[in-house]
Amino acid sequence: MRYLVEDSRVCLLRGCLLALTLSGLLFVDANSNVAQAQQLNLGTVPVVEQMIREFSEDQDTLNRRYRVKLDQAAFAKRAETLRSWYAKIKAVDFSSLDRSGQLDYVLFKNKLEYLIAKADLDQQRDSESATSFLPFADKIVAFCVNRENVEPIEPDQLAGQLDQIALVVEQAAIPPTTSVEISIQQKLKALRAVELLKSLRGSVSEADTFYQGYDPTYSWWCKKPIERLKSAMERYANYLQDRVVGVPESDIETIIGQPIGAEGIALELKHEWIAHTPAELIKLAEREMEWCENEMMKASKELGFDHWRPALEKIKRNHVQPGDQPQMIRKLAEEAIAYVRDNNLLTVPELAAKGWRMTMMSPERQRVNPYFLGGESIIVSFPTDSMTHEEKLMSLRSNNEHFARATVHHELIPGHHMQFYSLARNRPYRAIFSTPFWVEGWALHWEMLLWDMNFARGPEDRMGMLFWRKHRCARIIFSLNYHMGNMTPQQCVEYLVENVGHERSAAAAEVRRSIMGGYGPMYQAAYMLGGKQIRKMHEELVGTGKRTHRDFHDAILAEHAMPIEPLRHFLTGAEFKADATPTWRFAD
Repeated sequence: MRYLVEDSRVCLLRGCLLALTLSGLLFVDANSNVAQAQQLNLGTVPVVEQMIREFSEDQDTLNRRYRVKLDQAAFAKRAETLRSWYAKIKAVDFSSLDRSGQLDYVLFKNKLEYLIAKADLDQQRDSESATSFLPFADKIVAFCVNRENVEPIEPDQLAGQLDQIALVVEQAAIPPTTSVEISIQQKLKALRAVELLKSLRGSVSEADTFYQGYDPTYSWWCKKPIERLKSAMERYANYLQDRVVGVPESDIETIIGQPIGAEGIALELKHEWIAHTPAELIKLAEREMEWCENEMMKASKELGFDHWRPALEKIKRNHVQPGDQPQMIRKLAEEAIAYVRDNNLLTVPELAAKGWRMTMMSPERQRVNPYFLGGESIIVSFPTDSMTHEEKLMSLRSNNEHFARATVHHELIPGHHMQFYSLARNRPYRAIFSTPFWVEGWALHWEMLLWDMNFARGPEDRMGMLFWRKHRCARIIFSLNYHMGNMTPQQCVEYLVENVGHERSAAAAEVRRSIMGGYGPMYQAAYMLGGKQIRKMHEELVGTGKRTHRDFHDAILAEHAMPIEPLRHFLTGAEFKADATPTWRFAD
């Protein structure tokens, strides 16, 4: 079964035919030619690809329409939609699909299984937090949902309801008369409740904006009650944050997050097609860390030191003067592009090579991202005049020349900028399968490949490359241990300082980014793990002469982002199965 759509090729044909008609070179009706083009099947889309496109639109519609947290009807609608699509994909005749279609099938089926399980787990945790700390939430949700549904209101009655809810919220924010010991589990539930409450307050404000001024009766009756409710919700959120979680909103130093636990990690690993246990992944990171230690000692001895730590301190002092960092970054970017091209490692179109920009990172963002970031633009971290003297020195040392040379290519070409350029041009419907194991793993693979190809100019550059490689190992170790409850945020910071050589402020920013920066729980571990997966696949295909460097890398970009095991299956020509699950033991 195949669907017929008017895609960009048909639109292009329509324009060409119309232009020819208007110019007098073709004396036929343009619309009839579009019909002829459709008859030629210029716009056919394979069945599973079309399902993925429609599913993505359904998700966008649900996100636009059902926006109120803790809305049980919305949860039911989302769950119904997911299960409906799961039934549809299961009904497809897998054997009738070509290889690309079979790849889409297993990716889509796995994604739906994950989303169904994740929705149930999130619903359970939201419900537990609301039951413990938001007993009034159902009444607030009802008001917000009625607004979303554009139900008629009786402002005089609504005013009394809003005022009563505000009173209940105010009473909830009254501290107990006796001190109560709060467990870590209760703190984490309270932290989740704060997030839910802030979202609900946003929905209340949106509803107020919807009615205020447009319904004179609402404005007359409800102006003060809803102001009281919003104020009470804000005070209660602050109470939970300050007195229950124990970390005031004004505290910008303390790091606190929500570990997902063993159940959450198992779900995430299955979604990412990782067959290994967390313990096995940590062992892989520890082996890689030991290799880095040995290589660092070699480089350190070349620099005249008996240990890597003083050698690392030496290269941290090799930074440019204030104002010179952008020119250095540009030079390093151009050097990496030339290296990739000269060694025929990857196809780099001229527009991709020239199409990136540079911006500077604000001091506020540097609290979370002490090093530069990249993609369509490279965002440069470097000291500013608003920083304290100590902050400036730490930022200079953290963004030295050798650290930068090891990662500019990670952020631009052949790394993230090259990825984003390709993602927009190759199978963009697969965007729902994007994963940091592919996004960050690609960039890490290049760091390791360039090490193998002696991209480093000397021991200083090797130290810079090894610093980042140790950093990626540490991310696996501290992030998995944190989410399993084996390490506290402060222990994570200490681990980075002692075992990688971070400046303390940079280590704290790194952990803050991992735990509080809005990243998924597996994101930090995905750098090295994804890199090791692609590296293993590279050994299987390029190392055995089956593909060239360039063919291998071009083939990865041509399939869009996805978990690495299904990609490996596709590129190696292995047979697909409809009920495929993670089996690849890449870490053994």
